[in-house]
Amino acid sequence: MYSPHILYQHLGKGGGLLKRYLQKKSFKLLCVVAGVLFALAIYTMLTGGGFVLRNLLGFAATPMQRVSAVAANNAANTAANLTRSYDDLLAENQSLRNEVNELNQKLADYYQVRQENDSFRNYLELKREHRDYQLVAGYVVGRDPNDVFCSFRVDQGSLSGVHVNDPVITEAGLVGWVSSVSSMYCNVTTILSADTNLSAQDMVSRDSGVLQSDLALADQGLVRLGLLEADNKIQVGDMIVTSGLGGRFPKGLLIGKALEVKNSTTDVSLYATVQPFVDMKDVKDVLIITDFQGKGEALSAVTPPGTPAAPSGSAGSQASSSPEVSSTPSGGTQ
Repeated sequence: MYSPHILYQHLGKGGGLLKRYLQKKSFKLLCVVAGVLFALAIYTMLTGGGFVLRNLLGFAATPMQRVSAVAANNAANTAANLTRSYDDLLAENQSLRNEVNELNQKLADYYQVRQENDSFRNYLELKREHRDYQLVAGYVVGRDPNDVFCSFRVDQGSLSGVHVNDPVITEAGLVGWVSSVSSMYCNVTTILSADTNLSAQDMVSRDSGVLQSDLALADQGLVRLGLLEADNKIQVGDMIVTSGLGGRFPKGLLIGKALEVKNSTTDVSLYATVQPFVDMKDVKDVLIITDFQGKGEALSAVTPPGTPAAPSGSAGSQASSSPEVSSTPSGGTQ
């Protein structure tokens, strides 16, 4: 048993500890929070604001509910995918492949139609300007990358009315001529070739000469208008066109522009370096002129006496018994 004096001393010590605890800031803060919560509860009961309190609690809980909902949905989708059979996945994959193939085919058809429209547009424009032209539209289907003269193959042949020596053009100008032909395709030699030998003239001054080329010029993508007279009036930038002499090419086909006029190193004549309007390395669509007014009319001027002139449209050398016919340069002016 404790004596009254000892008990008083213990109580005195406990009261000091309680007093110090009540004076701490944490206890005061706890009292403030409790008072606020108590006041809020009294207020909501007196004013019927239980709905507001529920909204506040719901607002605090909403983010957690969203997270749990997303997690549940993802888990459900994953479980559904895991339960799908291999056959179902294989069938879906094949269906997607078929859809991709169908879209690719539609895209290819679109590009083909667009190319055909471009060709028909060029065809119609040329027909309006030259009503005497008979034209066949073709596409370049083959090239020899090692050929410095840029010859190529076109998907049109004798079944379409194409003959050897028919002029080949684009909307930009003269490309060359058909050098060989079969029933379904033809080969085209460009004006960059050393076999080029055609009559041409300056569209401004009317000075005429012979269009030629060689390996060095072809490597630069150029041709030469040679055998010019000393008093020619050709200026840099003048347009050079076909003159129509020889009956191989129609008159007025665009060839290129004059870059310079120089003295020939082989004789006393002059020549003009010409930049073709057509980039022979980039030709994709062409038009073949199978007939035109005046075709073959001047062949007697460049063929040996006694040699019969070829009828118009036959190119003079096409043999019906041969599946493919090639042209051989004669050295005369075309």
